[in-house]
Parts: sequence; C-alpha cells; structure tokens
Amino acid sequence: MIEWRSGLSVDDRSRITELIAAATAGDGVAPVGDQVLRELGRDETRHLLAVEGDDVVGYLNLTGRDENDPGMAEAVVHPDFRRRGIGSQLIRTGLGAGSADTRIWAHGDLPSARATAAALGLHPVRELLQMRRPLADLPPLQSRHEARTYAGPTDDQELLRVNNAAFSWHPEQGGWTEADIAERRAEPWFDPQGLFLAFEGARLLGFHWTKVHSPSLGEVYVVGVDPAAQGRGLGAELTLLGLHHLADRLGGEADVTLYVEGDNTAAVKTYRRLGFEVFSADIAYARPTVN
Repeated sequence: MIEWRSGLSVDDRSRITELIAAATAGDGVAPVGDQVLRELGRDETRHLLAVEGDDVVGYLNLTGRDENDPGMAEAVVHPDFRRRGIGSQLIRTGLGAGSADTRIWAHGDLPSARATAAALGLHPVRELLQMRRPLADLPPLQSRHEARTYAGPTDDQELLRVNNAAFSWHPEQGGWTEADIAERRAEPWFDPQGLFLAFEGARLLGFHWTKVHSPSLGEVYVVGVDPAAQGRGLGAELTLLGLHHLADRLGGEADVTLYVEGDNTAAVKTYRRLGFEVFSADIAYARPTVN
C-alpha cells in the first residue's frame, strides 16, 4: 500500500531510518542524501510510504510546496522487496504530486536505477560527481592569505554572504539563511576547527568547510569563494588547507571525498589537479518536457 503521511510518527521515522540503512548496506551507497534524514522529523517536505503489514518497505521524500520551487524527490526500496514495482509506483506517485519540473535523484547511478528511469520514460538532467583521493602524499600547503577557523555565530553574516554569492546559481547550496548554518552547527559531526575562513581585513574572501564521516573518510563539504576574489587561486589554497587538517586528524590511510557538479568544468579540473578522481555519480532524472 502506498500512502502519503503529512507527519511522521517516531515509529515511522525509526522504520524509515532502518530501511535506509538496509539499502545502504545492500547497495554500498546511501539511497538518499543527509538532508532527507534531517527532514524526517519536520513537516517541510512530503513523505510517501510503501507499507506491507507493519513494515515500511519503501519511502519517497518530496520537496517543493509552491510554484517557485519545482521540487526534488529521493526514494528508497528495501532490498528484500525489490522487483515488485514498488519503486516505480513510488516514483510515479511522487512525481505526479510535484510540478512538471520535479526531479528525482538516483544516488550512485546504479544499473537498477537506470533501468527504472528508462522504464518510466525519465531522462537525466543533472550529474553530481563524487570524487575521492587518499589523504596520503598531499601537495604542500599554499599560504598566500590570512586564514583562521570558525569563531562562532559572529562569523555567520560573512559566511552567508560569501556562500550565497558563490552559489547563487545552485539549487541547494544557494540562498542559505542563518537557520541553515545553525542546523549544521547542531549536527554531531560539526567541528569549528574544521571550518576555515580566509580574510582580507574584516572581509571574508572564501571558506572551506570540512566534515568527518568516519575514522577512514573525511569530506570537502563546501568550498566557497567570493566571486570578487576569484582568480587568485584561493579555492585550491583553501582546499589544501582543509585536506591537511583532515590528514592530521584522520591520518594518511584515510580517504577524502567531495561532491561537484558534473558540468562545473573549472572545479572538476581544479580537483583533478589536487589528485581527486571520480568515484561515483548521482543522477537527477526528470520527465520529458511537453511542448
């Protein structure tokens, strides 16, 4: 049975979290992004559940509640309940509840996801690359700009200014508010010593926000440079600063990952020069445009 739930109970959230964990273990890749996990306890997105008896065997999260937000969906089906049409039913229902421009993510670009998309007549419209490299043998640090770590909410105004200018084009990263920073500051992984800010006087030029997933994996979470400060090599400088921090914390046996838009040629080229290689890809699919 497929059903929308306007609010998730504690039991619902627990079962969905278990479902996501089972799919992650079975596929080797998380079926949804971290934001979906944060949204389980809120009413800011819509929740579509596939239920069999007392079990939640499928779940779809749908963003977008007005005409200004086309919406994004992410879906997961328990490995033991696949090949029964549950995924296709979730996607049809979820996309049908969104706008004509609503998209759905397929994390890891798995063959099963490609097959489902093809069967539903969906086509890829966006590619998000995951790139990785070991933390051993890093290039030497470059120190051309004054940099320090995050001092607390007093840094938020400049951090938001640079982030929103650097990512004005980005559907998720752009348009952040103080609430977005506060939400991440409350996450268990947040470490102020892992958020680096480069200044020129009192003006923030750019930042590198790192993240630690486990003792063996760190992340280049966000690198943002003020458009007015581009062309100075600041992005590579800040990236290296964060990489050396992660290497000091995790050791050279660990890996570091990052996500970058597949069509952001300049950023991909920068990361390749720093030793990163494509590890996997997430694909956003959409319905065909009707003329």
